[in-house]
Amino acid sequence: MFIITGQNCQNCKMLKQMLGENAMRVEFRLAEENMDICRQLNIRTIPALVKDDNTVVFDLGEIVSEVENAK
Repeated sequence: MFIITGQNCQNCKMLKQMLGENAMRVEFRLAEENMDICRQLNIRTIPALVKDDNTVVFDLGEIVSEVENAK
């Protein structure tokens, strides 16, 4: 599980604040450095949570919930 973010993305910054300490449970990858993954998974909006089964979650609340429930 990892989150695709952008360097200048305000929603990405907000997500990291929403996650707080839970942000350490997940890996962050920059879209700018991972365009191949973005193309492969058809990610056109960030932030985007990529789950282990390659499903993608875009909703901020759902991303926070998924990360908080991760083990």
